[in-house]
Amino acid sequence: MKKILISAANGTVMPELITYLKKSYYVIGIDSNEIGLAKKYCDEFYKSPTGKDIKFIKFIEKIGIKVDMIFLFVDEELDIVSKNLHKLNKIQNKLILSPFRTINICNDKLKFQKFFTKFKNINLPKFKKNKKNIIKPKIGRGSKNIFITENRKITNSFQKDNNFIVQEFIEGIEYTVDCLFDKNGRLIFSLPRERLVAQNVSIIGKVIKNKKINNLMELIGSKLNFYGPVNVQIIIKKDQIYLIEINPRLSGSIIFSIKSSFDPIKTLFKIEKNEKYKIDENKIKYNKFFYRFLKSISI
Repeated sequence: MKKILISAANGTVMPELITYLKKSYYVIGIDSNEIGLAKKYCDEFYKSPTGKDIKFIKFIEKIGIKVDMIFLFVDEELDIVSKNLHKLNKIQNKLILSPFRTINICNDKLKFQKFFTKFKNINLPKFKKNKKNIIKPKIGRGSKNIFITENRKITNSFQKDNNFIVQEFIEGIEYTVDCLFDKNGRLIFSLPRERLVAQNVSIIGKVIKNKKINNLMELIGSKLNFYGPVNVQIIIKKDQIYLIEINPRLSGSIIFSIKSSFDPIKTLFKIEKNEKYKIDENKIKYNKFFYRFLKSISI
Protein backbone atom coordinates (compact mmCIF):
# COMPACT_ATOMS: atom_id res chain seq x y z
CA MET A 1 0.00 0.00 0.00
CA LYS A 2 1.32 3.45 -0.94
CA LYS A 3 2.11 5.80 1.94
CA ILE A 4 1.27 9.49 2.02
CA LEU A 5 2.02 12.24 4.52
CA ILE A 6 -0.34 15.13 5.18
CA SER A 7 0.23 18.11 7.45
CA ALA A 8 -2.33 19.99 9.55
CA ALA A 9 -3.75 16.54 10.35
CA ASN A 10 -5.51 17.85 13.47
CA GLY A 11 -7.47 20.37 11.44
CA THR A 12 -11.22 20.44 12.04
CA VAL A 13 -12.10 19.11 8.58
CA MET A 14 -9.33 16.51 8.31
CA PRO A 15 -11.08 13.40 9.75
CA GLU A 16 -13.31 13.13 6.67
CA LEU A 17 -10.39 13.45 4.25
CA ILE A 18 -8.18 11.03 6.22
CA THR A 19 -10.98 8.46 6.40
CA TYR A 20 -11.28 8.60 2.62
CA LEU A 21 -7.53 8.43 2.02
CA LYS A 22 -7.12 5.38 4.26
CA LYS A 23 -9.22 3.35 1.82
CA SER A 24 -6.30 3.50 -0.63
CA TYR A 25 -3.23 4.67 1.30
CA TYR A 26 -1.30 4.30 4.54
CA VAL A 27 -1.67 7.80 6.02
CA ILE A 28 0.91 9.50 8.21
CA GLY A 29 -0.32 12.75 9.73
CA ILE A 30 1.69 15.58 11.24
CA ASP A 31 0.62 18.72 13.06
CA SER A 32 2.30 21.32 15.27
CA ASN A 33 -0.74 21.02 17.53
CA GLU A 34 -0.78 17.69 19.33
CA ILE A 35 -4.39 18.03 20.50
CA GLY A 36 -6.93 16.65 18.04
CA LEU A 37 -8.24 13.57 16.29
CA ALA A 38 -5.28 12.77 14.06
CA LYS A 39 -4.04 10.03 16.39
CA LYS A 40 -7.41 8.32 16.05
CA TYR A 41 -7.77 8.61 12.27
CA CYS A 42 -4.21 8.40 10.92
CA ASP A 43 -2.19 5.20 10.70
CA GLU A 44 0.65 7.15 12.32
CA PHE A 45 0.79 10.64 13.83
CA TYR A 46 3.75 12.86 14.76
CA LYS A 47 3.85 16.28 16.41
CA SER A 48 5.84 18.63 14.19
CA PRO A 49 7.62 21.95 14.68
CA THR A 50 5.68 24.89 13.25
CA GLY A 51 6.26 25.90 9.64
CA LYS A 52 8.03 29.04 10.88
CA ASP A 53 10.66 26.96 12.70
CA ILE A 54 13.78 25.95 10.72
CA LYS A 55 13.66 22.66 12.67
CA PHE A 56 10.73 21.76 10.41
CA ILE A 57 13.21 20.98 7.60
CA LYS A 58 15.03 18.17 9.44
CA PHE A 59 11.72 16.93 10.80
CA ILE A 60 10.02 16.65 7.41
CA GLU A 61 13.08 14.91 5.95
CA LYS A 62 13.10 12.33 8.74
CA ILE A 63 9.37 11.57 8.47
CA GLY A 64 9.22 12.04 4.70
CA ILE A 65 11.63 9.16 4.06
CA LYS A 66 8.85 6.82 5.22
CA VAL A 67 6.33 7.83 2.54
CA ASP A 68 5.79 7.96 -1.21
CA MET A 69 4.15 11.38 -1.42
CA ILE A 70 3.99 14.49 0.81
CA PHE A 71 1.17 17.07 0.90
CA LEU A 72 1.60 20.22 2.97
CA PHE A 73 -1.53 22.14 3.94
CA VAL A 74 0.06 25.03 5.87
CA ASP A 75 1.30 28.11 4.00
CA GLU A 76 4.33 28.61 6.28
CA GLU A 77 5.36 24.99 5.64
CA LEU A 78 5.14 25.51 1.88
CA ASP A 79 7.29 28.61 2.20
CA ILE A 80 10.06 27.15 4.35
CA VAL A 81 10.24 23.84 2.44
CA SER A 82 10.35 25.45 -1.02
CA LYS A 83 13.04 27.82 0.26
CA ASN A 84 15.16 24.93 1.61
CA LEU A 85 14.69 22.29 -1.09
CA HIS A 86 18.46 22.06 -1.52
CA LYS A 87 18.61 20.55 1.98
CA LEU A 88 15.98 17.92 1.20
CA ASN A 89 17.60 15.79 -1.50
CA LYS A 90 16.30 12.57 0.05
CA ILE A 91 12.65 13.59 -0.26
CA GLN A 92 12.59 16.18 -3.06
CA ASN A 93 10.82 13.83 -5.45
CA LYS A 94 8.15 13.08 -2.84
CA LEU A 95 7.14 16.69 -2.21
CA ILE A 96 4.15 17.83 -4.25
CA LEU A 97 5.15 21.45 -4.42
CA SER A 98 5.13 24.47 -6.71
CA PRO A 99 8.40 26.44 -7.11
CA PHE A 100 9.46 28.88 -4.37
CA ARG A 101 8.78 31.97 -6.53
CA THR A 102 5.20 30.87 -7.11
CA ILE A 103 4.61 30.12 -3.43
CA ASN A 104 6.22 33.41 -2.38
CA ILE A 105 3.97 35.46 -4.65
CA CYS A 106 0.79 33.61 -3.70
CA ASN A 107 1.39 33.68 0.06
CA ASP A 108 1.98 37.45 0.23
CA LYS A 109 -1.18 39.35 -0.75
CA LEU A 110 0.72 42.53 -1.57
CA LYS A 111 3.18 40.73 -3.88
CA PHE A 112 0.20 38.83 -5.34
CA GLN A 113 -1.61 42.09 -6.16
CA LYS A 114 1.48 43.70 -7.70
CA PHE A 115 2.23 40.62 -9.81
CA PHE A 116 -1.25 40.11 -11.29
CA THR A 117 -1.98 43.84 -11.74
CA LYS A 118 0.43 43.71 -14.69
CA PHE A 119 -2.05 41.64 -16.70
CA LYS A 120 -4.96 43.65 -18.07
CA ASN A 121 -7.01 40.52 -18.82
CA ILE A 122 -7.11 39.50 -15.13
CA ASN A 123 -9.51 41.41 -12.87
CA LEU A 124 -8.48 42.13 -9.27
CA PRO A 125 -10.15 44.04 -6.42
CA LYS A 126 -8.52 47.48 -6.36
CA PHE A 127 -6.47 48.90 -3.50
CA LYS A 128 -8.75 51.85 -2.87
CA LYS A 129 -11.15 53.23 -0.30
CA ASN A 130 -14.68 52.34 -1.29
CA LYS A 131 -18.01 52.69 0.44
CA LYS A 132 -17.41 49.13 1.62
CA ASN A 133 -13.90 47.70 2.01
CA ILE A 134 -12.39 44.37 2.96
CA ILE A 135 -9.33 44.35 5.21
CA LYS A 136 -6.93 41.36 5.21
CA PRO A 137 -3.58 40.47 6.75
CA LYS A 138 -0.82 40.81 4.14
CA ILE A 139 0.19 37.26 5.04
CA GLY A 140 -2.50 34.96 6.37
CA ARG A 141 -4.68 32.00 5.54
CA GLY A 142 -8.34 31.10 5.58
CA SER A 143 -10.67 33.82 6.84
CA LYS A 144 -8.66 34.66 9.96
CA ASN A 145 -8.47 38.39 10.79
CA ILE A 146 -10.40 39.34 7.66
CA PHE A 147 -13.31 41.73 8.02
CA ILE A 148 -15.54 44.05 6.02
CA THR A 149 -16.19 47.65 7.01
CA GLU A 150 -17.85 50.85 5.82
CA ASN A 151 -16.14 52.88 8.55
CA ARG A 152 -13.66 55.32 6.99
CA LYS A 153 -11.71 55.80 10.23
CA ILE A 154 -11.05 52.06 10.46
CA THR A 155 -10.11 51.93 6.78
CA ASN A 156 -7.69 54.85 7.15
CA SER A 157 -6.08 53.25 10.18
CA PHE A 158 -5.42 49.93 8.43
CA GLN A 159 -4.11 51.62 5.29
CA LYS A 160 -1.22 52.87 7.44
CA ASP A 161 -0.48 49.38 8.79
CA ASN A 162 2.08 47.49 6.67
CA ASN A 163 0.77 44.16 7.98
CA PHE A 164 -2.64 44.61 6.33
CA ILE A 165 -4.09 45.44 2.93
CA VAL A 166 -7.30 47.34 2.19
CA GLN A 167 -9.27 46.45 -0.94
CA GLU A 168 -12.61 47.34 -2.42
CA PHE A 169 -15.22 44.78 -1.41
CA ILE A 170 -16.61 42.90 -4.41
CA GLU A 171 -20.29 42.01 -4.02
CA GLY A 172 -20.79 38.78 -5.96
CA ILE A 173 -20.85 35.00 -5.90
CA GLU A 174 -17.77 33.39 -4.38
CA TYR A 175 -16.19 30.24 -5.81
CA THR A 176 -13.33 27.95 -4.88
CA VAL A 177 -11.68 26.31 -7.88
CA ASP A 178 -9.73 23.10 -7.24
CA CYS A 179 -7.03 22.80 -9.93
CA LEU A 180 -4.37 20.27 -10.82
CA PHE A 181 -1.22 21.12 -12.80
CA ASP A 182 1.30 18.72 -14.35
CA LYS A 183 5.10 18.88 -14.06
CA ASN A 184 5.28 21.33 -16.98
CA GLY A 185 2.83 23.72 -15.32
CA ARG A 186 0.02 22.75 -17.68
CA LEU A 187 -3.52 22.75 -16.28
CA ILE A 188 -4.84 19.19 -16.23
CA PHE A 189 -8.27 19.96 -14.83
CA SER A 190 -10.16 22.56 -12.82
CA LEU A 191 -13.40 22.15 -10.89
CA PRO A 192 -15.27 25.26 -9.63
CA ARG A 193 -17.45 25.05 -6.54
CA GLU A 194 -19.85 27.77 -5.42
CA ARG A 195 -19.35 28.52 -1.72
CA LEU A 196 -22.91 28.61 -0.44
CA VAL A 197 -22.10 28.45 3.29
CA ALA A 198 -18.62 28.89 4.73
CA GLN A 199 -17.10 29.05 8.21
CA ASN A 200 -13.38 29.51 7.37
CA VAL A 201 -13.87 26.43 5.12
CA SER A 202 -16.80 25.50 2.92
CA ILE A 203 -19.71 23.86 4.72
CA ILE A 204 -22.10 23.72 1.76
CA GLY A 205 -20.93 23.87 -1.85
CA LYS A 206 -22.27 23.33 -5.34
CA VAL A 207 -20.02 21.97 -8.08
CA ILE A 208 -20.51 23.73 -11.42
CA LYS A 209 -19.19 23.74 -14.97
CA ASN A 210 -18.00 27.07 -16.32
CA LYS A 211 -15.81 27.51 -19.40
CA LYS A 212 -14.85 31.11 -18.52
CA ILE A 213 -13.52 30.00 -15.14
CA ASN A 214 -11.54 27.20 -16.75
CA ASN A 215 -10.06 29.66 -19.25
CA LEU A 216 -9.00 31.92 -16.38
CA MET A 217 -7.29 29.01 -14.62
CA GLU A 218 -5.33 28.27 -17.81
CA LEU A 219 -4.39 31.94 -18.08
CA ILE A 220 -3.20 32.03 -14.45
CA GLY A 221 -1.17 28.88 -15.07
CA SER A 222 0.56 30.60 -18.00
CA LYS A 223 1.69 33.45 -15.72
CA LEU A 224 2.98 31.43 -12.76
CA ASN A 225 4.60 28.01 -12.74
CA PHE A 226 2.46 25.59 -10.68
CA TYR A 227 2.82 21.90 -9.94
CA GLY A 228 0.25 19.69 -8.28
CA PRO A 229 -2.94 20.79 -6.54
CA VAL A 230 -3.82 24.48 -6.37
CA ASN A 231 -6.98 26.13 -5.10
CA VAL A 232 -8.08 29.50 -6.41
CA GLN A 233 -10.60 31.87 -4.84
CA ILE A 234 -12.66 33.99 -7.23
CA ILE A 235 -15.77 36.17 -7.14
CA ILE A 236 -18.12 36.62 -10.09
CA LYS A 237 -19.98 39.92 -10.34
CA LYS A 238 -22.12 40.73 -13.37
CA ASP A 239 -20.25 38.24 -15.59
CA GLN A 240 -16.88 39.67 -14.50
CA ILE A 241 -14.53 37.22 -12.77
CA TYR A 242 -12.34 38.70 -10.04
CA LEU A 243 -9.24 36.85 -8.88
CA ILE A 244 -9.12 37.01 -5.07
CA GLU A 245 -6.31 34.67 -4.02
CA ILE A 246 -4.39 31.54 -4.96
CA ASN A 247 -3.31 28.83 -2.52
CA PRO A 248 -0.68 26.53 -4.13
CA ARG A 249 -1.82 23.44 -2.22
CA LEU A 250 -4.83 21.20 -1.67
CA SER A 251 -7.86 23.10 -0.42
CA GLY A 252 -9.38 22.40 2.97
CA SER A 253 -12.50 21.34 1.11
CA ILE A 254 -10.83 19.05 -1.43
CA ILE A 255 -13.13 16.27 -0.24
CA PHE A 256 -15.98 18.00 -2.11
CA SER A 257 -14.07 17.67 -5.40
CA ILE A 258 -13.09 14.08 -4.61
CA LYS A 259 -16.74 13.19 -4.01
CA SER A 260 -17.52 14.86 -7.33
CA SER A 261 -15.17 12.28 -8.99
CA PHE A 262 -12.16 14.59 -9.34
CA ASP A 263 -9.39 13.05 -7.24
CA PRO A 264 -6.09 14.94 -7.75
CA ILE A 265 -4.16 12.62 -5.43
CA LYS A 266 -4.86 9.49 -7.48
CA THR A 267 -3.99 11.41 -10.64
CA LEU A 268 -0.70 12.59 -9.13
CA PHE A 269 0.38 9.03 -8.39
CA LYS A 270 -0.14 8.22 -12.06
CA ILE A 271 1.85 11.31 -13.08
CA GLU A 272 4.72 10.42 -10.75
CA LYS A 273 4.86 6.90 -12.23
CA ASN A 274 4.69 8.33 -15.78
CA GLU A 275 1.45 6.43 -16.40
CA LYS A 276 -1.30 7.60 -18.71
CA TYR A 277 -3.97 9.62 -16.99
CA LYS A 278 -7.14 11.39 -18.00
CA ILE A 279 -9.90 13.08 -16.03
CA ASP A 280 -13.18 11.67 -17.36
CA GLU A 281 -15.37 14.77 -17.40
CA ASN A 282 -18.46 12.65 -18.06
CA LYS A 283 -18.12 11.21 -14.56
CA ILE A 284 -17.95 14.59 -12.81
CA LYS A 285 -21.06 15.24 -10.71
CA TYR A 286 -21.83 18.75 -11.89
CA ASN A 287 -24.65 20.76 -10.30
CA LYS A 288 -24.59 18.58 -7.19
CA PHE A 289 -24.76 20.05 -3.70
CA PHE A 290 -22.27 18.84 -1.10
CA TYR A 291 -22.76 19.27 2.62
CA ARG A 292 -20.25 19.00 5.45
CA PHE A 293 -21.38 18.30 9.00
CA LEU A 294 -18.99 18.54 11.90
CA LYS A 295 -19.50 16.00 14.66
CA SER A 296 -18.22 15.80 18.20
CA ILE A 297 -16.69 12.63 19.58
CA SER A 298 -14.79 11.72 22.73
CA ILE A 299 -11.50 9.82 22.71
